[in-house]
Amino acid sequence: MATRDVERRALEDDRFFSDEIVEASSTLLGSLDVEAMLPEILELASRTLAADAYALWRKDATDGSWRVAAYSGLAESYVESATAAIRGQGDAVLLEEPLVAEDIANADWIGPAHRRAHEEAGTRAMLVSGLRYADRVVGTLVFYYRRTRTFSESEKNAASLLANIAAAAIGTAELYEAQRRSAEDHAFVAEASDLLASSLEYERTLSNVAALAVSHFADWCAIDMVEPDGSLSRLAIAHVDPGKVQLAHELAEKYPPDPEAPYGVPNVIRTRQAELFSEISEELLVEATAETPELLDLLRQLGLRSSMCVPLVARGRVLGAITFIAAESGRRYDERDLVTAEDLARRAATAVDNALLFRETQTARREALDSLAVVDAVFAAAPVGLAFMDTNFRYVRVNAALARINGLPAEQHAGRSLRDVLGEELARTIEPYHRHVLETGEAILDLAVEGRTAAAPDDRRDWLVSYYPVREASDQVIGVGVVITDVTERERARAAAEAAGARLSVLAEASQQLAGSLDYESTLTSLSKLLVPRFADWYAVDVADRGRFRRIAVVHKDPSKEEWAQKSMELFAPEPHELEGTARVARTGEAVLYRTISDELLSASTLNEEHHEVLRQLGMESAMCVPLTAGGRTFGALMLVSADPTRLFDEEDLDFAKHLGRRAAVAVDNARLYRESERRARAALVVRHVADGVLLVNTEGVIRLWNPAAEQITGVAASEALGRPAAELFVDWESIASLAEGDEHRPLTQRVNVNGRELWLSITAVGFDDGSVYAFRDLTEERAVETLKSDFVSTISHELRTPLAAIYGAALTLQREDVIIGEPQRTGLLEVIASESDRLARIVNDVLWVSRLESNGLRTTIEPCDAVELARGVVDAARQYIPPTIRLELTTPGAHVPPVAADADKIRQVLTNLVENAVKYSPDGGRVGVDIAVAGPRVRFSVSDEGLGVPPAEHRRIFEKFYRLDPDLTRGVGGTGLGLYISRELLERMGGRIWVESSGADGSTFVAELPLAH
Repeated sequence: MATRDVERRALEDDRFFSDEIVEASSTLLGSLDVEAMLPEILELASRTLAADAYALWRKDATDGSWRVAAYSGLAESYVESATAAIRGQGDAVLLEEPLVAEDIANADWIGPAHRRAHEEAGTRAMLVSGLRYADRVVGTLVFYYRRTRTFSESEKNAASLLANIAAAAIGTAELYEAQRRSAEDHAFVAEASDLLASSLEYERTLSNVAALAVSHFADWCAIDMVEPDGSLSRLAIAHVDPGKVQLAHELAEKYPPDPEAPYGVPNVIRTRQAELFSEISEELLVEATAETPELLDLLRQLGLRSSMCVPLVARGRVLGAITFIAAESGRRYDERDLVTAEDLARRAATAVDNALLFRETQTARREALDSLAVVDAVFAAAPVGLAFMDTNFRYVRVNAALARINGLPAEQHAGRSLRDVLGEELARTIEPYHRHVLETGEAILDLAVEGRTAAAPDDRRDWLVSYYPVREASDQVIGVGVVITDVTERERARAAAEAAGARLSVLAEASQQLAGSLDYESTLTSLSKLLVPRFADWYAVDVADRGRFRRIAVVHKDPSKEEWAQKSMELFAPEPHELEGTARVARTGEAVLYRTISDELLSASTLNEEHHEVLRQLGMESAMCVPLTAGGRTFGALMLVSADPTRLFDEEDLDFAKHLGRRAAVAVDNARLYRESERRARAALVVRHVADGVLLVNTEGVIRLWNPAAEQITGVAASEALGRPAAELFVDWESIASLAEGDEHRPLTQRVNVNGRELWLSITAVGFDDGSVYAFRDLTEERAVETLKSDFVSTISHELRTPLAAIYGAALTLQREDVIIGEPQRTGLLEVIASESDRLARIVNDVLWVSRLESNGLRTTIEPCDAVELARGVVDAARQYIPPTIRLELTTPGAHVPPVAADADKIRQVLTNLVENAVKYSPDGGRVGVDIAVAGPRVRFSVSDEGLGVPPAEHRRIFEKFYRLDPDLTRGVGGTGLGLYISRELLERMGGRIWVESSGADGSTFVAELPLAH
């Protein structure tokens, strides 16, 4: 019973749904506007099946994409996300029967992105019925629910029934719309065809077609034509809004099309293939404006929706393209629209081609008419001779130019034969050419003829004569056309050009020869090979040399004239006082042309009879003499001479000679400059590398040269010295500058203060027109050495004199017989002699040490030595002679001191020198300490005192030879100045070193280090 109740209720529901749907179907099927019926379908759906939301999806027949055409109860966000989610997979689910998603979360036919869109919208269940019309799916009708649910068969049936009715209504409306559009398109094409056929002014008719298109077929219509040079020009653009038309023109001018663009008019014209964009997507706009991004926003504002571009092709030739664009109307072009557009394009192309053919025909007709008039005008006024001869060699017509050549008025030629006009002899020469043309029908072209005209019998002329067959319409030869062209001026120009070319060739070769060597004398001589005999019979070159001229070359074309050429070169070089020739050219710097040389001129230009004979033998009929001038100085001349009276030089020859002279002069000047620059470069190199300082001062006393040696000697950089007055660097500059004023150039040694430094310089100076050059050598060190040597001699003399005087006095006292000397006194005198003798021995020993060190005659034997024992021996020996005011102490480390690697005698000498110096430079007494310590791999001996001390500025100098801290003996401290020098040299030879530590007061400490023995 329960089952029968359910079935009964289902039947009742089906009957209710069917009645409701059938009642509404008549309304839907009666509507022919798809967009208007979509809300009605949703309204019927809401009355048929209760749901939370409804949507009608449409499928695009062209690209298969899906979109929500109408909806109710759905959020805009869901519509956008759901549309994006099913993009590209709309056909993944079959729609043979309703699709049921009672729980969307578990429906496996719904993709993840689509499921997320439902989840965000709160949709839990839905029922989908396909809208099928004929054999294609045109859309779906979807019922949405916020809760999961189970759909009954009656609900599914009702949804299917409603979908079928909706599909039938939509399909019927679309069919009607298609038929309506097809009818409108055919009417549009027919009207456009009428416009195209109405006029042969295709520019105007195409513009009218574009205007017609925007009211029937497109929102925009543009027509572009291919120009003869292949470029594109916009013929017309139309839109219902004139303001937008102006905007389109501005955009086309600002952004011309790229001929290589992959789409649009250039692509259509290039490929001859139509182009259809059913939908102009955002991606396409971005791609199209990739190089002009500022255009993107403007195109977006125009609202472009769909476009077609079709080529205009006629007789295999692309004439242009028509572009249709849908925008405000929302129309989307499809393949049917493209067929209509292509049909219109074919008709338009045919109309354009017909118009062009008509124009070409009209142009050809006008040109033909113009040509006839032109032919008559040209025939009459042509500068060439024209004639028409019949088959009997009689003149039919001649023009004025030929009449002048023949010396007979044009009207008197008609009917007369060649023999009548030109005479028997010339007619016999010409008639064979006429006969050949008449018999063979072949033209004879450009026969070269030379002769004289009757009008100007003394003027030789050159002509080119051609004979042509004259044919009638049947191609039969009815006469001969004659064309005579006067080429006299051309031949003369050609001859002149050849001569000029030869001159230019010689100039080019001469330039190469002149540039290829720096021996200008031999190069100028070798030019004769280019000039003789092509441009002259003989050639001479003169150069200025110390106020006179020296002839360096005379070359004649005739070898038998060599003897006379040699005499001209050796005996008769031009004299500076001569009025003509080289002397005149050198004085004035102007070239001279002697077109003809008379006997009087030749006689006036010779020094004596022998000279006259030399020139007569060489031959002088015409001559040119051009200067060798460079850098504003004339230093010679070239002479080209003709010995042939038929070859006389003219102005063109002189111009050629001038060019040659200029090139030769530049080459000579360059060679001289190169030699001079080489000489100066060598001098500069010497100055740069010479050990002596070189200083150049101009007449204002400003330094202009300061070589590296000058920098090293004075310590003043060239950048600091150059450009400064010498007096700023040299305090005593006046005394130095005076050296350049005398005639003696012997070096003078003097003390000079340079930039605050005192130097001893040996200076040599030489004055010249632009200033003075000073060479100086630094003798400061030599002077210092000489001073040290002088001081040493003085010191040695003093040091030797004192002990010698003591010895001498003690000895004389001991020798006196008049004085009775007691034993204590005698012993004291002998001790004086012994101690002073020891002192003499030490002085002599120091000098010998220095001599052996400087001559490398000193030998050292390196072996392990006991540093402590050596120091103790030196200290014990010193205690025997030191004054009682000195307290000498030896300090050694508590630990064992390793042996040192050294020569024991040399260590002893060093320590003795240091201890003696410490005692000597402690005149007031005090402690003298000798300390021994181990410092790493070395043993350090330190000898300290409480004496005079060593100023810090003298720490390095006290180890120099002959240097003493108290050279004037102001503290009574004597010595040779050799002890510390000897100590340093000995230590360095043993691998050691020495230095002093002192503030200049309160004593000094001398430290000597030697390496440990391994």
